Amino acid sequence: MRQQIDGAVVLTAADEDVMEYLPNRGVFMAQLLGRDRGNAFGFYRGTMGPGCEISRELHTETTETIYILAGQALGIVGDREVPLGPGQMMHVETNVHHGLRNTGAGPLEFLVIGHPDF
Repeated sequence: MRQQIDGAVVLTAADEDVMEYLPNRGVFMAQLLGRDRGNAFGFYRGTMGPGCEISRELHTETTETIYILAGQALGIVGDREVPLGPGQMMHVETNVHHGLRNTGAGPLEFLVIGHPDF
């Protein structure tokens, strides 16, 4: 469901288009908010299969916050690896190498906030 209301939008995350986050195989993202709605604030829902990962990346103009909904993950920040589980988040400032790996036996479900949008 997506409903435009003057000054707002109501949507169901599961109904939004999902695309594979290439070149990271097994990682799927749905953009919920972005430059076209959300005032350049990016909000994404992601799923990742067991053993899959978002390779180390760096954003020069965007901070990134990852919130774990379900599953077990390993957050990579610079040279450190941090275990993450449901209810935990990792915030990464601009110009910091980072990544995310599913270390659990089932799917990893997470939210990503980019400010401004990627």
